[in-house]
Amino acid sequence: MLYTGHNLRSNLQEWRSRFYKADLHSAAGQYFQLIEKLEGNAHIMAILQEAVDDSGLTQEKIAEFKEELDNDPNVRPKVHTSAKFAAAVAFALNMQVFRNGQPVAIIQTYGWGKGFTDKLRFFAEHYVDPMITYVHDQLDEENSTLYLLEKYKRRTEWFLAGSLLGKYRSVATNFEKVFEDDLRMYLFDQGIEYPFSTPQTSSGRTDIVGLIDTKNPLVLEIKIYDKDKQYRKNRVISGFSQIVKYTNDYNKHVGYLVVFNVDPVEIEIVQNGVKPQFPCRIEFNSKVYYVIFVNLNFETSASKTGKLTVESITREELFAGASALESEEAEA
Repeated sequence: MLYTGHNLRSNLQEWRSRFYKADLHSAAGQYFQLIEKLEGNAHIMAILQEAVDDSGLTQEKIAEFKEELDNDPNVRPKVHTSAKFAAAVAFALNMQVFRNGQPVAIIQTYGWGKGFTDKLRFFAEHYVDPMITYVHDQLDEENSTLYLLEKYKRRTEWFLAGSLLGKYRSVATNFEKVFEDDLRMYLFDQGIEYPFSTPQTSSGRTDIVGLIDTKNPLVLEIKIYDKDKQYRKNRVISGFSQIVKYTNDYNKHVGYLVVFNVDPVEIEIVQNGVKPQFPCRIEFNSKVYYVIFVNLNFETSASKTGKLTVESITREELFAGASALESEEAEA
């Protein structure tokens, strides 16, 4: 269930309050309930994940921070440079470190004070409150880009797939423009100012750059998967290579690749050793890239489609394409 506006703010405070008031016997249950509530809300998760991405907190950096925290008690609480960074660190530690242990032991280790109650409150104030406060403030300021793109995928697949596919099949040229125009209009309606192509950079012209005059521009590339036009995994790989270059051009930590799939094919990005998540999140050269597939041609019922066709693209294939493009430009 998704909560917005006042309801979501009220729920955030209630979830936090239950944990803050817990005792030795109820702390574990309240902690896991808090984490489950956060994970169960797409908008909250998108806001916090974007904070992690924008702060440059890769898996390696999170591991280093955790080791520093374990080795030096004086690091607690670490002084953060911004509310976003504090929220990012707290979110990363909770999701990737704390939740995998026993909550009571975690609170005893990372809390501070004479008794358990003091330690729990210290833990809440330094490792829970930064997340809650940041999300609360972000709900007032702006929509989350990642959440908007997830919502666009659902909106298009559930309600507009047929009409959008019809428009695509009715044009003879500029195929991507059909999808670009639809996504631009959606982003504009959702508060992304001026979501249009920008002047060409050294790496080409990205499809959509929004909020370009702000501290957080949106850099997004669009590709099509259509076997009839020979647009297959090669297009996804080239799109990833392009968005890598565009994030470098605009000095951004995060880039987005939206692939409109017009075939009844399931496309997957295979990352060995990485837990699958939606949308697909890829770390490359200390930056983060999201690949979102919008499926437009699954109108046939499952009982009639037969065996599902899957197109697999490995992380190594994406990285090889990006590295090759960088080498070509370096030689040019």
